[in-house]
Amino acid sequence: MTLTDRGQLVAPCGIDCGNCALYLSRYDPALMTRLVSRGIAAERLPCAGCRGVQGNCPVIGETCATYVCVAEKGVGFCFECGEFPCAKLNPAADRAETLPHNLKVFNLCAIQRLGVDAFTAQSAEMERAYFKGKMKIGRGPQV
Repeated sequence: MTLTDRGQLVAPCGIDCGNCALYLSRYDPALMTRLVSRGIAAERLPCAGCRGVQGNCPVIGETCATYVCVAEKGVGFCFECGEFPCAKLNPAADRAETLPHNLKVFNLCAIQRLGVDAFTAQSAEMERAYFKGKMKIGRGPQV
C-alpha cells in the first residue's frame, strides 16, 4: 500500500500518530512542556510518528514489538497479516481512559475498508467518540 505523507502518520497497528499529543507538540509549546512534565524526554519530542521513528516510540522508550513484527512480515498494516488480529492488538481496560490502544482493531478494520486517506479524514472524530462519547448499546458511542 502506497501511503501519502498524512498516511505515513498512521502506525502499522492502526494508531493515528497524526492525532497524538507527542506528534502535535511540534505545533504547541505548552503541550510540549506538559509532556515533558509528565516524564517524556524533551529530546524525544516532537515525535515524528511511529513510521518516522521506526517504531521507537517515546512513550514506551524502546522499539515497539508490533512495529518490529510488521516490518519482519513485510506488511504495511497489521490487517495485511495472515495472523490478524493477534494478541498484540488485544484490547485492555488498563489505561483505556487515556490511551487509544483499544482503538487499534477498529481503526485497522476502518483502514482496510476505507483506505488510509479516508480513515485519516475521520480518525480524529473516531478518537473523540471513543474518549468523549457515551455508549448507547446497539449504536456505539454517541458524542
